[in-house]
Amino acid sequence: MIPVIVCIAKKEQDYINEFVDYHLGIGFKTIYLYDNEDVPFYETYLNNKNVIVTHLPFNNYNKGVQYKALDHFVSTYMKDVTHVAHIDIDEYIVLKKHENIKHFINEYIVGDCQGIGINWRFFGSSGHTEKQNEPNTQRFTMCEEKGNMHVKTLFKTTHFNGYGTVHHVYFTEGHNKSTNGRILTDSFNEDIDLSVIQINHYKCKTLPEFRIIRERGRADIAGNITENIDEIFKEFDKNEVEDLTAKIKFKNLQKY
Repeated sequence: MIPVIVCIAKKEQDYINEFVDYHLGIGFKTIYLYDNEDVPFYETYLNNKNVIVTHLPFNNYNKGVQYKALDHFVSTYMKDVTHVAHIDIDEYIVLKKHENIKHFINEYIVGDCQGIGINWRFFGSSGHTEKQNEPNTQRFTMCEEKGNMHVKTLFKTTHFNGYGTVHHVYFTEGHNKSTNGRILTDSFNEDIDLSVIQINHYKCKTLPEFRIIRERGRADIAGNITENIDEIFKEFDKNEVEDLTAKIKFKNLQKY
């Protein structure tokens, strides 16, 4: 079994090491990282044999650069792997019942299930107002209570038939499902179950950090957009309950 992550990075220098260490630590074999900086950066900075970096600068393609990265991954690397999760650098796959992603796959991506849609859970600022040097998993532990209906998909490559959006995929046979067995046909799962797996979405962090990230533009849309960054921060600054799962997991990984 060869589970991998595909992602794209721009202005993620302060967060990329934690992202890589965490996901390799829970059992992903390789991270295929698309470097969206104007000048190549991440390959030299990371210097990790389990991270394969492709430089893909700018966002002047006929579709968002994120789709360009996925097209390249599918045509170049997908034949070499068994399972894929496409996530962003501010998203962490968190296992609630399993120590390793392979154990999760062995239990849930079986039979006619070709992939699992994993619900987001937005994590807020936890009351922080300025950037600190601690990892995201340690700084931000307060989150929304019930999770978000959007999913990202971890899927088996055998019957892959294309990406619908950056969130979900299509198969030649079989289904994308939730962990409770519900068939999913798009990027949403309203029957949210966070007891097995979730994606911690550290979208806002602190307001100064959020401003920097949003000013870079969006990878899933070609060109630039205009938005009220401070108002969007308020929308995603969720601090309803505490969830220490990722914090404890990353601390344990650092012991080895």
